[in-house]
Amino acid sequence: MLYPVAGVMVCATLVGCTPPPLAATVVYDHTGGKVIDLPTPYAPDQVALESMTPITTAGTVGVLFGPLGGALGAAYDQSVQQKRQAAFDTQLAQRGFVTAALLQQQITRQLQAEGYTVVPESVTRPKGNFLDSYPAATPAAPQLDVVLEMFGYLTAGMSSPYQPMVEMKYRLVGQGGKTLAQGAFQYSCLRGEQKPDPSYDYQTYSALAADPSLAMKGLTDGLNRAAGAVAKRLN
Repeated sequence: MLYPVAGVMVCATLVGCTPPPLAATVVYDHTGGKVIDLPTPYAPDQVALESMTPITTAGTVGVLFGPLGGALGAAYDQSVQQKRQAAFDTQLAQRGFVTAALLQQQITRQLQAEGYTVVPESVTRPKGNFLDSYPAATPAAPQLDVVLEMFGYLTAGMSSPYQPMVEMKYRLVGQGGKTLAQGAFQYSCLRGEQKPDPSYDYQTYSALAADPSLAMKGLTDGLNRAAGAVAKRLN
């Protein structure tokens, strides 16, 4: 959760979290055909429900009553946020929404649409970063390493709608571990080459909670946009 303390915006996940500069893209030679190994992409365990500011009146005005008021307001605000996140988690789980499976499905489908043969490769991903090594499943085929860094719904303030957010980075690795291409995709109200589709805006948390099916459609659309952008950039 993101919230201001003593009038200063504190960021737990987003502010100042611009992805580090990535390597310049190297032209990818498709000699031998368009075949890509796809190690299991990384996806966070939880679909986030984030706010850039306090989500309750107590969290907003608490700082006006000194350090104790600020602490009590922030504690109450955090408690409400945690309950909302837990309810959101339950709604997604009840409908069988699994980020990791959907991410792999969308990336595979978008790569195939660009003419690639995709060879899945099962790997263990203990952390949200690029893999340390790439055991090749297909001789001479590059490997596409995909890391979903942030995913969910985000509101920039009490008067701003909840909107889908996707932040993903990728790396295409060739023989000998050489980076052939590398980049990032950002889709949120904060930054990125694409702004969220207003079809999936929710003016309040209550509206989002009342329509989980459309919320899931918005999440799926965000992943589809990210996967499509990556697939096109590899051509």
